[in-house]
Parts: sequence; structure tokens; C-alpha cells
Amino acid sequence: MLLSLGAFVILIFVRQHAITQAESAAVFHARFVVRSVVGERLAPADFAVRVDAKRAALLDRLMNRDVLLGDTLSTALYARDGRVTYASDRALVGTTPPDARTARSALDGTVMKIVSMMRVPGSDSPRKVLKVFVPVPFVGSSESAGVLQLAQDYEPIAHAGRQGLLPVVGILQLVLLTLYVSLFPLLRRVTARLRGQVEQIEKLALYDALTGLANRRLFRDRVEQALLSAKRDGESFSLMLLDLDRFKEINDTLGHQTGDAVLEELADRLRSVSRASDTVARLGGDEFALVLEGAGDAASALFVAERIRRALEDPFSIDGLTLNLETSIGIALFPEHGDDAESLLRHADIALYASKEEHVPIVYASKHNHHSPARLGLVGETRRAIDNEELVIHYQPQVQLASGETPRVEALVRWEHPERGLLLPEAFIPVARQSALIRPITRYVLDKALRQCREWQDEGINVAVAVNLAGRDLADSRLEEEVAEALRRWKLDPQMLELEIPESAVMNDPQRVQKMLTRLSERGVRVAVDDFGSGYASLSHLKQLPVDVLKIDKSFVQNMGTNEEDEAIVRSTVELAHSLGLVVVAEGVETEETLSRLTAIGCDMAQGYCLSRPVPPEELIQWLGDAEGRAARKPHRRKRDTARHSRSLVA
Repeated sequence: MLLSLGAFVILIFVRQHAITQAESAAVFHARFVVRSVVGERLAPADFAVRVDAKRAALLDRLMNRDVLLGDTLSTALYARDGRVTYASDRALVGTTPPDARTARSALDGTVMKIVSMMRVPGSDSPRKVLKVFVPVPFVGSSESAGVLQLAQDYEPIAHAGRQGLLPVVGILQLVLLTLYVSLFPLLRRVTARLRGQVEQIEKLALYDALTGLANRRLFRDRVEQALLSAKRDGESFSLMLLDLDRFKEINDTLGHQTGDAVLEELADRLRSVSRASDTVARLGGDEFALVLEGAGDAASALFVAERIRRALEDPFSIDGLTLNLETSIGIALFPEHGDDAESLLRHADIALYASKEEHVPIVYASKHNHHSPARLGLVGETRRAIDNEELVIHYQPQVQLASGETPRVEALVRWEHPERGLLLPEAFIPVARQSALIRPITRYVLDKALRQCREWQDEGINVAVAVNLAGRDLADSRLEEEVAEALRRWKLDPQMLELEIPESAVMNDPQRVQKMLTRLSERGVRVAVDDFGSGYASLSHLKQLPVDVLKIDKSFVQNMGTNEEDEAIVRSTVELAHSLGLVVVAEGVETEETLSRLTAIGCDMAQGYCLSRPVPPEELIQWLGDAEGRAARKPHRRKRDTARHSRSLVA
């Protein structure tokens, strides 16, 4: 196209050049006529007034014999005022025609020319002519007496332009044909390559480069299309989100190359269980999504989810490694859970988090939604509270029932809210557990508690601290190093730290928890199982774990005085735990009667409002001083040796 455009410009230029040359030849001819043919035969009087008949006859003979030859069609004489004093066309004599303005412009000595239409005697229609206006000077005068106008037929000039154009056209055609023939193979290859690149760009814009599945952009478009189709036909469909449990651990431990191989294998398995009408997409990381058209009820969606879970039950074999992976699946239904893409995705995401906790595919329900505007606002405030150090630590003593001593205190977080006052954990910890905030809160509490323990030791107070962990903490491979770094920072013996893990975390992922707790225990940190009895863990499960302390859930302890079954459960738990070499701590002790019953059945330690509420550090020091006096006055019974002889607690 560029070559063709360039050729067209060249042709226009060549044609115009040929025409200009022909017009220049006509001008030269007119000058020649004035200087050599009629110049000496014209008199100044011929331009002054209209010539008489006798003079006109003489001029006619002169013009017909020497001027009106060949392509010259007419002639005329113009006075200085623009009137025609003589013309071969008698109708113009004595008039001031439209050309008079051009004639007057030539009086300054410049030859003028115009192209116009003119009726020629003997012709039925006007003809295109080139009119040349030549000033006529006379000897002894500094000004031109008048102007001689010659009208020449324009057809020879146009013909000259065409004649000059033909060779150039032929040469250009030959050049263009030669270029086309020589460049066509190259252009074809380049075009094919560009087309392939365009297709690749379109594919990258709509498909995931690693798995080949639809990406987030294409997935959103498919959701919108499914919404339009479902609304039009009055049908429903399901939107499903899923991700791999512990995928970050695979990346951190085995490397991103292994992680990518897992994702590719997962994508292949999802394709194998999905229908042709379903859309399978990778939204990023280990997060995948499906649009299941036609699966408009919970039962159908859960059936597909179960097929996916079965497809993932077979171990993944990556570079000789066998990996057993599990997935969490959250489901939202149209129109029950939303009538737009944003609502469906948000509700499916909420169901996904519920699935992580319950370890089964979850269809969204309102009870799963912990993300009301107020709670979301609280998340933002909690982030600021961590940065501004608004979180404070209170400590609750754990008292040895045999001696009355307090070897350890539990660190419990509070929030000194600038507007709402002191907030208990129930006000913000559940929200933190639903988000990633629980990890920085744990790090914050761990650092503050160990710092306080260091200050107490410097003051001669030898009291260890217990810090609570959440399930997310145990899932993070960085936890072990964070604990070790905090102990190094505050120069503390690892035995001064006890980490309390919830019973639910033990059952949710026993293999991962066992690995993490083993590494922590090998560093000399004590491990306690919190809220024992509230879940489904048994002592046989705990036997597999490096646990030092068992904390009985307060729901059993508080009912010991009124419920014989609960008291029997506590008694049997204490006996079995002692047989495993575990220290037993009873939580939620609120009455002296309960404290006496626990002492009678041989429970090692107690914690609760009967002994002390959680208090700030300065109040705890006073309490410890008072407790020492009480312990000194209390007769001691022989302490039970509850340490595990099979495990060294020295780092």
C-alpha cells in the first residue's frame, strides 16, 4: 500500500511536470510572437483606443498570416485600463472581459497565464484553452503600452502531459511488480509470524500461561454470559472456588518449580472431571474457579465438588516425590446467593474460608458471613492497632495446686481502643482469625510476652510465659524461626516459653502439626494442648505428638460441683494424662469448691477467676508477692513428678 501510494504521488508529479513544461513552451511561443513577429508592427495607438476598421483589417491579415497558426486559436489587444482594443473575435472589441484583471496584472512586465473555457468559432462547445498575456513595451517608454493575449488550444498541452506520463507508468509498474515478486515470500513469512504473535497475545490476555485454563478476565466474562443466559431462560447455575491446602508450604519447601508442576497436574484433573459446558479457570496462585451451568441446586453442586475431591485423592507424583494434597471448595448458587458476578464471587469466597475450617465442600449460607461492614471496619482498625501498639498483654497465673507456686502465666491480648475502651479478645480475635491478621497479632503477643519475661528475670522474678497459637500460625513454615529469633532477641531459655495450640488444630491437620511441634519441641520450647475435650482429639492422638501440658476445657471444670459425669471426665483425663507423662492444667476454675476437688483428684495446676483474673504486668507483680505469702503459709504435699523422662527439655 505504501509503494502504491508513493507511485501515485510520483505519477502526479510527473504529469504536472510535463504539463508545466508544455505551458512554459506556450509562454515562450507568446513571447517570441511579441518580440519577433508582431512587436515591431504594433503601434502604441493600437493599445490606446479601439482600432478603426482599416487598422483592424491590417491586424487581421498580420495575425492570420503570422500568429494564428497551429494551436493558436485567438488573439486580442488590451489597453492599460483592461478594455479590448482589438481581437480576432470582434465581439470582444470595446469590452472589458473577465480576463481584463489578469491582463492588467501583466502590465508590470510579468507574463501571465490562465486556463479557461472559451468558445471558438467553428466549434459547437467551449474548448479548454491556455491564455497567455504578454506585456508589449515600446522604445522610449518605461511602461508597457498594453498587453497581447494569445489563446492556445489546451489539448496538445494535456496530451504532452499524458505522453510524458506513459513511460514513467510503465517503469513504475515494472519496479512494483519486481518488488512484489521479490518481497512476497518475506512478507508472507512476516505476516504469518505477526498473525501467530497476535493469536499468542490474545491467548495470553484470556488464558493462564501455566495451566492453559481461562484466566480471571475470561472467567469474569464467562460468569457474565452465564448470568445473562440464566436470567433470560429462567435457569440457575453454580459458581465454585477452590484452592489447595498447604500449597505455600510446597512452594517454600520444594520450590516454585514443583509448585508449578502441582498446579499443572491439578488443572489436568479439573479438566477431566468437568463437562464441556463448564468453565474452568485459574484466578491466580493456587486459586481455581468453575462455572457449572445447569447445576443450579446445592445437591448438584456438591456432587461435582465431591467428584473433584475424589479426583484429587490420588497422590501427585512430581519428580519422584509423592504428594498427598487436599482442597477446600466454596460454592455459591445463582440466583439464591446473588444476581451479579461480584455477589456470587464474594459469597463463594466466604464459603471457601468456611470449607477450610470444616474440611468439606461448603455451600454458602448467611451464618458463614463474618464480613459485615462493621466487621470489615474492625479489620482495618485492628491493623492500625498493631502498628500503633494499642494492643496490650494481660497475664493470668497458672498455680501449682500442690505447692501454691506460680511457675507460669498465660499471656492474653487486650485492645486499648481509643474510643471504645478496653476490648476483650472476643471482640476482635474472631475477625483476625478469618483474615491474615492473626499472624501479626501472634508475633506481636510473642514479642511483648518474652520481653516482659526478660524484664521479670532482670528483677529476680522467675516466671515463664504461655502464648496462644492459632491454626494459621501452625500452617506457616516461618513460625519455628520466628519463635527462635524472639528467644534469641530477649536472651531467654526456651523452657521459659510455652506455646498453647488449640485442640481443633491437632485434628485438622495432624501430620503438619506434628512436624511443626516436633521442631519447636526439639528447640526446647514447651507445648500445651488448649481446650482439651472441646473437640474430637483423644489421648491416643496426643500420644503421637510432642506435648508437655494438657489443659482441660473449662466447660468440664466449671460443672464439677454439679455434674458427676463432668467430674468423672476430669478425673479420668487427669489419670490418663499422668500415665502419658503430661502435666494437667484445669482452666476456668471459679470457686474454692472446684479448686478443692481438683486438688483431691491430683490435678497439677489450675487457672481461673478463683485464683486471679488476667491482670496487667504491674498488678501481676503485686499478686505474685501476695501469693508467695500464701504459699509459705500453706502446707505442701509431695509434688507429682510430671515431667516426661523420655524427652529432654533443654535446647
